Amino acid sequence: MAQRCDVVIIGARLAGACAAAHLARAGLDVVVLDRSRFPSDQMSTHLLFPDGVDELRRMGALDAILASNPTKSPWLQLTTNGDAQLLERWRQVGPTDYCMCVPRTIQDVELVNAARTAGADVRERHRLVDVLWRGGRASGVRFADSDGNQTDLEAKLVIGADGRRSSVAASVGAFRPYRASRNGRGLVFRYADDPMYGTREGQTIYQWRDGDSMAFMFPSAPGPKMLMLFMGAASEATEAMADHESYWQRKLAQHPDMAARIDGCTDLTKLRATGDTSAYFRASSGPGWALAGDAGHFKDPVIGQGQRDALWSGRRLAEYAIPVLDDPGALDLALRRWERERDLECVHAYHFGNIETEVKPVSPVLTEIVRRSGRSRGQGPDIGDVFGRGRTLPQVLTVARLVTGLADAVRRGTGGQPVPTTVREAVADLRIHLNVRQDLLGRRFRSTRVVPGSEHPDPRPPAPTRAVARTDRAAEEPPTSTTNLSPRAVAEPTDTVVAAG
Repeated sequence: MAQRCDVVIIGARLAGACAAAHLARAGLDVVVLDRSRFPSDQMSTHLLFPDGVDELRRMGALDAILASNPTKSPWLQLTTNGDAQLLERWRQVGPTDYCMCVPRTIQDVELVNAARTAGADVRERHRLVDVLWRGGRASGVRFADSDGNQTDLEAKLVIGADGRRSSVAASVGAFRPYRASRNGRGLVFRYADDPMYGTREGQTIYQWRDGDSMAFMFPSAPGPKMLMLFMGAASEATEAMADHESYWQRKLAQHPDMAARIDGCTDLTKLRATGDTSAYFRASSGPGWALAGDAGHFKDPVIGQGQRDALWSGRRLAEYAIPVLDDPGALDLALRRWERERDLECVHAYHFGNIETEVKPVSPVLTEIVRRSGRSRGQGPDIGDVFGRGRTLPQVLTVARLVTGLADAVRRGTGGQPVPTTVREAVADLRIHLNVRQDLLGRRFRSTRVVPGSEHPDPRPPAPTRAVARTDRAAEEPPTSTTNLSPRAVAEPTDTVVAAG
């Protein structure tokens, strides 16, 4: 006998737990299935800017997470080549004016608890076998429990919130991205106890840009912990795993200001690393199904936007679905409108991440923009708005600001390179920013156009799990009953604009 619910969600982390909490709080019968048993670690930089922290508050998870004693970080300090520096406070979002960095082993437990408190049925160590279909619509899922027993669960809406290698995306035929960009940077990080814990420096988010490498320090949880992160070329992930300490010392020499800031840190953890962070958009809605969080869209982690966008997309998906869940036609239209809003919300950050992931020396123009911004302390948030999502990249790096930065760089000889080289690089960067502006103004839905200078072709998308790959092959066989597994109705990309109102 099949079980029944209103909504089934695959994946109980950021997007899945957030959607579940909001759906269940509206009185819906929500079942969440996750392969993991919590607490469970996850490759992540863990950072949430104020709007991300506010999403935790909205879903009811913030108070429990704050009980883990994370350091609240109201400041951003950015330094380029040990020369130009700025210090800004984050723009307040709702009641929140600070960042927070909490390890996923702590954070995700509280996300699950918040979903359960709201009334969702979260089942750990349950995996998706496949999506069920009836009349061309997703009508539920077949899952296996921890003992391998398989059960059908019928639902009005199936949400895939199961990450980059989404089994739901593979099952509905949307795994292949319609838009993607290969990453250039790797991600190497570790935790330690901060020798400046309890001071203002211990409450500041740091970013150092030296040459073609970036380094970060985030105050973390619990108590005196901090996360230290390097983002050099993607190949550095392999180097770091081959010889942890040699790599670490080499990077500290490359970033002397970071080395000075963390001097005296203790209780260092092992390194973690990845060089596979390519960005993409997948078709994320269809008849009776949707893909939330990384299952539908992923951007390079160099800009630290993934967690916020996952929480945001889960909440907005719930808000679109709640009033129309009993009307299949209205639900499908609402899902499409949600997907379009998600794209418009995230595409500027997608380009921001693509630009930042290119491994090249710090632009003299950016150095001068940072220098000018650093002189206006106390004037409110500025460059930090790009990370905190108060404003978009084009709204902060305006054409006038880029031109002024170029004039300052030429006058000061910033970067120590010939003036023609500085001008040539600045013109190339300006062309990229203009291309991005044109793409944003187009407001196209599921656009497959490539933006030169931002998107890097020939991506290597992650492969689906082996189990789902087998299901895909089996799904090519003709259906044998009214309730069937995976028809290969692939969601094809299109440039058609779908109205959001």
